[in-house]
Order: sequence, then structure tokens, then C-alpha cells
Amino acid sequence: MSFMGMNAATGLRITGREHLAQSVSKILQTPIATRVRRRAFGAKAADMIDTPTNGAAVLQLYAAAATALMLWEPRLRVRSMSVEMDADRPGRVVLNIHGEADTGDRIENVSVATTVSA
Repeated sequence: MSFMGMNAATGLRITGREHLAQSVSKILQTPIATRVRRRAFGAKAADMIDTPTNGAAVLQLYAAAATALMLWEPRLRVRSMSVEMDADRPGRVVLNIHGEADTGDRIENVSVATTVSA
């Protein structure tokens, strides 16, 4: 099944990897219980803003992201995750997700990077 959507920034049509990356970012950046008709949508990762970026917080981020993606993004099978700290912007964490994606035509390797706290 091929998903088609709209780019949230430009309004142009997107499909495949672009649509998947946008969906992943939307899931991880949305706090749970903030959508009116979809209270369960989102991830606990969004609630981790202003937490110290230590080993325990990174582990919590991995768990929150994996749980939310398994629930809300059936096209993506997560294989691994890693984080990058931004030296220029303290507190900014970029979560890199690597896995396999069913983007319609075939299953392919995909990497998605999203900022989960600022």
C-alpha cells in the first residue's frame, strides 16, 4: 500500500520516504493526549523536554520512541537507534532511526533523523 500525503511545510504532495520521515517526526514530537480526537496519539518522547541528557534519559527516549513507532507507524520496522547531541545548541537531541520500511513498492532500508527536544 503506497501512502500519499502533504508536506507540512510546503503543501506539496509527498510519498514514500518523505512521507514516512514526516510521519515519524510528527509521532515523536506530539505529546500524548494533545490531539482532540486521537488522545492516545504521540509519544512520551515529547514529554522529555528539559530532562538531563544522561544515559538513563537516552534509554527512556529509545523506549518511548520504539513504543510509539510500533503503535503508530506500521510501515516502519525499527532495527536500531542512536542519538546525537548538538554542540551548538545545548539540550538539542537528534534521534537517528534505522530500519526497514514498507513504502509501497518494496521493503527498503531507511534512516530517519528527528529532533525530539529543544
